[in-house]
Amino acid sequence: MKSITYKLLHQAKPSALFNIISYLPPLITISPTQKTLTETEAALNLLDANQQPWLYHNVKVVEAMAYDSDGQSAVGLPGVNAAITWSQKTRRDKLLLQALFARGMLQISLADYVSALSDLQQAYELASDDPNSLSKAHVAAMIAQVYEYRSENEMALPYFTEAVEAHRQHNAQYDLSVALYGLGKANANLGHTEEGAQQLEESLVIAKQVGDEQGVAYALKELASIDITNQQFAAAEDKILQASLIFTQAENQQMLFNLSMALVDLSIKDGQLSKAEHYLQQAEAQLVRQTMPVHSISFDEMGAKLNALQGQFEPAYHRLAQAFATHRKYQSETSTKQLHQLRTRFEVQYSQQENHVLAQQNALVNLQLSQQKNQNIQLLLLSIFAFIACVSLGVLVLRNKKHKQRLERLATTDELTGLCNRRHILAMLESQMLQASRYQRTLTIAMLDLDWFKQINDAYGHSVGDKVLVNFAQLCRHTLRESDQIGRIGGEEFLLVLHHTGAADAQTLLEKLLKKVTDIGPLLGITTTPVTFTAGVVSYHHDDSMEDLLQLADVALYRGKKNGRNQIVMCDRIAKRQSAELIA
Repeated sequence: MKSITYKLLHQAKPSALFNIISYLPPLITISPTQKTLTETEAALNLLDANQQPWLYHNVKVVEAMAYDSDGQSAVGLPGVNAAITWSQKTRRDKLLLQALFARGMLQISLADYVSALSDLQQAYELASDDPNSLSKAHVAAMIAQVYEYRSENEMALPYFTEAVEAHRQHNAQYDLSVALYGLGKANANLGHTEEGAQQLEESLVIAKQVGDEQGVAYALKELASIDITNQQFAAAEDKILQASLIFTQAENQQMLFNLSMALVDLSIKDGQLSKAEHYLQQAEAQLVRQTMPVHSISFDEMGAKLNALQGQFEPAYHRLAQAFATHRKYQSETSTKQLHQLRTRFEVQYSQQENHVLAQQNALVNLQLSQQKNQNIQLLLLSIFAFIACVSLGVLVLRNKKHKQRLERLATTDELTGLCNRRHILAMLESQMLQASRYQRTLTIAMLDLDWFKQINDAYGHSVGDKVLVNFAQLCRHTLRESDQIGRIGGEEFLLVLHHTGAADAQTLLEKLLKKVTDIGPLLGITTTPVTFTAGVVSYHHDDSMEDLLQLADVALYRGKKNGRNQIVMCDRIAKRQSAELIA
């Protein structure tokens, strides 16, 4: 990342003034951000945007990157937007490439991944294969990181692979180490553990050769995760301890906490609860709750899990309650911040568009005044003005519509579980049915209903019932595949949509989920009633309507309930009529 930022910003020019720009990138990566902002302000005071526009906009790009490092990404957007507009008008492709790349990084910080991908893909088209500049390989690596942030590892793979091949060809060892790390992590997340481990091992070796100590630590951390997956606990612990030593020297507090938590999880899986308690205390010493809310949630959840395994159910309950409260507060603050950022960006874009329209109006009036004698030219200019005004208005309307759509997406999620709500999951099912019919793809759905849920609510209270639903939703997210879609359609009823999946694969997946769901009861202190579910499964036939498909799944679910619950029932289309009459 550091080398990409450096290549983006560093432009060696003979101008004495531009030496200021050349001096700035190291400040961004190794010096306080405030010093960088002070230097850019000094450079801008020496520049006239009208007299030296190229230098001015280059410095604005640097300033935007500094704001991003300072956590003020939205503040840097107007400057980089202006640089993009100017470079497009003047056809300065090199500056346009740098500005698009910079804006993509700002949008990543603002969690606007769709816009970030759009800008980075444009930058990719402008970039060359020259390793001494901002190359296609560097942009590809950043696109891959966006997909990684979105947990779309399959989409990230080809971009990481491209970056690895290019850096290997040009013997760019540092960049190769970073790209190999990303590629290995993506492969490991997809279950390609052997291939991922080889790539991470190579990344580690290269990081040692180029002196990138933290690169070594990150590679060790991911290799330890693979060891844990393979139940090689001693090897995993050794790697994590090596990484901890490096992060201690680098004073990387958050990574030290993450590694301590990994050691807690490892010790629990290895059945060494006393050692897990030791590492949990170590993690607590590294945790700063005021500035690490997400880490606080994971800490409390892990502590509750350890308490439960030790039979300390009351402390486990209190820790889970604290984690839940922290999670709700964090979600609320994050949503408010994102809405504020969206509003700020919309207002900036609206203001820029309004100024652009006013400038065009002034120019048109001047042309009309200077050519009053020629009626035909006046009519032509009026026509041009009308066209521009309509286009500008259309752009404003379109942007306003997109802004509203972003807000509407906030209304598609179930508030308690974080899964899709009923309206959204049914809309997704309808879309998947259309695609399955059009492209002759397999599609299977499952209707899931938690067994004896009313008894749990009556015996333990609705707050415990809500926690059962929340834990079940988390279990689904961790167990199901990234391509699977699940939504809450009723109190304790869920709809699972599995595209590119046949009935046999669906049953295997649900059986895996059914085995894990029983862990929820002991975790929440529910002893009288087991937490299980019954599922009705049906595969889509291309002549089915959505109502038919849901009814078939519901009939199969009813059969499972009637036959004793805690089971997965495949739809029997031949018995559809009799089962439907039985439900009636």
